[in-house]
Amino acid sequence: MNATMIALVVSSATVGVVAGQTFRADVEVVRMDVSVTRDGRPVAGLTKDDFIATDDGAPQTIDAVRLDDVPLSVQLVLDTSLSVQGGRLTALIKAGDGLLGALRPSDHAGLVTFSDSVAIRARMTPDLASVRRSLGGIKGEGQTAVRDAVQLALAATHDSDARPMMLLFTDGADNASWLTEEDVLESAHRSGGVTHIVRSPARDELRSNWMEDLVDATGGRIWSATSQRDLAELFSRALAEMRARYLVSYTPTAAGKRGWHDVKIRLGGRNADVLARPGYFKP
Repeated sequence: MNATMIALVVSSATVGVVAGQTFRADVEVVRMDVSVTRDGRPVAGLTKDDFIATDDGAPQTIDAVRLDDVPLSVQLVLDTSLSVQGGRLTALIKAGDGLLGALRPSDHAGLVTFSDSVAIRARMTPDLASVRRSLGGIKGEGQTAVRDAVQLALAATHDSDARPMMLLFTDGADNASWLTEEDVLESAHRSGGVTHIVRSPARDELRSNWMEDLVDATGGRIWSATSQRDLAELFSRALAEMRARYLVSYTPTAAGKRGWHDVKIRLGGRNADVLARPGYFKP
């Protein structure tokens, strides 16, 4: 499959994000951020009649499909350990600056960095220039606490009207986190955002680990760089893929059920790849 879906539970009441939880609501609408591709290219022109959705096996009536006109809430989570210095750090700052420069005035962004400690360099804000200034001051030092950084980013508050996206960059295996893989994956399942991972270099120890489970849990993708020169292009491609997704909405027929909801999204009568978050959690 290849379309990406984020399941967000929203309401007409005030909506908030709590660490490790999804959105709570009295009147629920499930919003799924879905990317549909064919031969690696986005499929345009789809309507709600093209999509088929099930929630815990029950067919759902799709209320609306929108494309590309919903603001993004982009959380940059960047590895600043000792191995990221010199030319690699320069390339990373350039890639992040290019992504921030490509965001729209209605978008929000934030910046989290990690070495053996995790730091919020810029909280989620529409002031993209301030995030770019924070990005320009990062340095490479220390070990690598990937899992702790991901957990902090998952807990960060997003604008409920935006499409949340985490873009994680790392060039090494985790050797400094307190949290376990299971801890972070549980939070990812309960979150409402899509996680993309750019990793460089594509070493064996970075290929078969919990990162694949993380992107599967959130409906994201892993982008592997073969050199530091690839970073800017991969950051740009991740953002472009997010822009190309459909936002599919439905009111679940089993809205009262608490716990995990298994969701499947597919196309009827069309041949395309659909990559989707496997469901959402209702507390």
